Amino acid sequence: MRIGIVGAMPQETALLERELTNVHPERRGMRDYLAGTMYGKNVVLVFSRMAKVAAASTVTTLIEAFGVDQVVFTGVAGAADPALNVGDVVIGTLLVQHDLDARPLFRHFEVPLLNRLGFEAPHGLVSLARQSAEAYLHDRLPDDLSAETLRDFGINASPQVHEGLIISGDQFIANAATLASLQRTLQDEGLPLAKCVEMEGAAVAQVCHEHQVPLIVIRTISDRADHTAAVDFIPFVDKVASHFTSGIVKELISRV
Repeated sequence: MRIGIVGAMPQETALLERELTNVHPERRGMRDYLAGTMYGKNVVLVFSRMAKVAAASTVTTLIEAFGVDQVVFTGVAGAADPALNVGDVVIGTLLVQHDLDARPLFRHFEVPLLNRLGFEAPHGLVSLARQSAEAYLHDRLPDDLSAETLRDFGINASPQVHEGLIISGDQFIANAATLASLQRTLQDEGLPLAKCVEMEGAAVAQVCHEHQVPLIVIRTISDRADHTAAVDFIPFVDKVASHFTSGIVKELISRV
């Protein structure tokens, strides 16, 4: 088995790169694909850049040129569910492109010619990702980040792991009214309320669906996707989320 590991920001792959051995870099389409070994598994690690086209293009190359059998997409997201807190982790069970609207030819959110509104993650991978996230947060996190650092970013309690709908679009959601409108529209189409919102996952899910390659998307909550969304975002990714994403992926790879 060969596993593709993808992050949309360089901080989301930098710590993982340190864990790679027997590295064979290859540059394609302005991306650096790092084939190597991690915990005895064959992997290909790549920084995709942000938004749907960049991520979809990168994962297509992972599948077509590097022959990966499974894809793990990791990074940060804004909370859409008010019950989520900064530092919580969301495992995507269903992924929907919230900015896809080809009405009246198709339903709102429906992917043209695929007859589906979203893409489900394999139950086995969801379970494995949950186990990996819980193991990292409960057992390994204190080794990476002090309680003081976590408090500096508003993480006062033990971060929790959630499962549910992740929505993706080429838009940084930083407005409460926009988020509320998205949630209502999802419900109008019979979809569950979104747990979090980001810019890549559902596009990658479409690519993986069309190539019949299993995908799991794991997101660390960086903000509440409202008017405070931009506050401390980059420092959070640099100092906190990079450890969350790296640590959870390492747990996952070791368990595959």
